[in-house]
Amino acid sequence: MDINKFEPFKINSSFRTIDLLERVAENYKPDNLVFPIGFPIFDTAMDGGVRGGELITISAMTGHGKTTFCQQITVNFAKNNIPCLWFSFEMNPFYLQEKFIKMELLKKEMIYTTIQELSGQLNEIEYRIKEGYDENAIKIIFCDHLHYLIPLTEAKNSSLLIGGIVRELKKMAIRNNVIIFLIAHTKKIYQGEKLDLSSIRDSSLVAQESDYVFLLERLKKPHKQNQELNDTEWTNETK
Repeated sequence: MDINKFEPFKINSSFRTIDLLERVAENYKPDNLVFPIGFPIFDTAMDGGVRGGELITISAMTGHGKTTFCQQITVNFAKNNIPCLWFSFEMNPFYLQEKFIKMELLKKEMIYTTIQELSGQLNEIEYRIKEGYDENAIKIIFCDHLHYLIPLTEAKNSSLLIGGIVRELKKMAIRNNVIIFLIAHTKKIYQGEKLDLSSIRDSSLVAQESDYVFLLERLKKPHKQNQELNDTEWTNETK
């Protein structure tokens, strides 16, 4: 490698690049606003709720209630007049609305989504977040889900690529002082296997870059010897 090909790092000498820590720290002072998610046991554990700049990952296997859990949190926010923005890549907006109606959401004017279908590019998502913040004071973002943000044509290491995407979402939350709830799949959990942070699909960096991680799992029905063949093994309860 020829080091002569690299130019030295240049800065504009008319701008200061260092300052006293106490003065710099003021520019990074956390937001005092706390948003309870509406589940007291979790709000207590999170010192009252979530705050601007935080990334919260919700993870479970397919069909185990990730979207429903996030919708319930949205309903709880709406009851307190806190608007939310949904990036729903997986579910048609009509059916997303239908699910909210079934949950008897009374304040539908608190829920926003994009008019046009998004490509999943991060800069496009950030543009919509800024638009929502400036026009509707939206600080709560739901992204359903992580794997729609992954460019399938990329040939890079998938774990590092996904970790990089999650890190950008975290930085996006900080830059725009918003809270992002990110829905992510787990890998297939086999019988007897315990659900933990390593269960999140494709990359351990998802949990590492998140401020909080919620792992959901539907409970199974007690086994019955004469159980009907078309009867599901799952209850409607989630832990």
